[in-house]
Amino acid sequence: MRKLIESTHVSLGGEVGSPQEWAFPYLNEEHNDYAKGLLFTADALLLGRVTYEGLSAAYPSMTAGETGAPNDFIDRMNSIPKYVASTTLRETTWNATVIDGEVASFVADLKKQPGGNIIKYGNGALDATLMEHGLIDEFHLVLAPVAVGRGKHLFEGIDAAPALNLADVTRFSNGVVLLVYTPA
Repeated sequence: MRKLIESTHVSLGGEVGSPQEWAFPYLNEEHNDYAKGLLFTADALLLGRVTYEGLSAAYPSMTAGETGAPNDFIDRMNSIPKYVASTTLRETTWNATVIDGEVASFVADLKKQPGGNIIKYGNGALDATLMEHGLIDEFHLVLAPVAVGRGKHLFEGIDAAPALNLADVTRFSNGVVLLVYTPA
């Protein structure tokens, strides 16, 4: 069975809604190695509408020299199939498909198919559904050493989050800490 892994940038204040404003200074070579290693274990992405819209606006026109991301990472992001959970989006680009029907059933079926991991970037409304149905196998929280209190916060609006076990901790030289949690 495939694993669903959520990877989310989070500030010390718990903010996840605007990493483009504070995370970029912390995206060093260690982070690139982590991100590339994670992405290359996967053969599908699961995205909420907001994350999809942001990534699909940026990645198709990216080149490695502009972003610091290696070419093979950008190529993989652009080519891997993407599944988007949205009640408002009707059409997609960027090798993406809008999930038709009930999201939890779709994701449960996707996890049963043969293949690599499924990566979910970002943290938002989709998480409530996925957590309620026990569909997330690992949470990768990329904790940046910046205190941002305003904005959207980690697991905002989720009433009954499951207990989590700390499975791994990785310290990057720039103060970023990668925390990996699994459901208890």
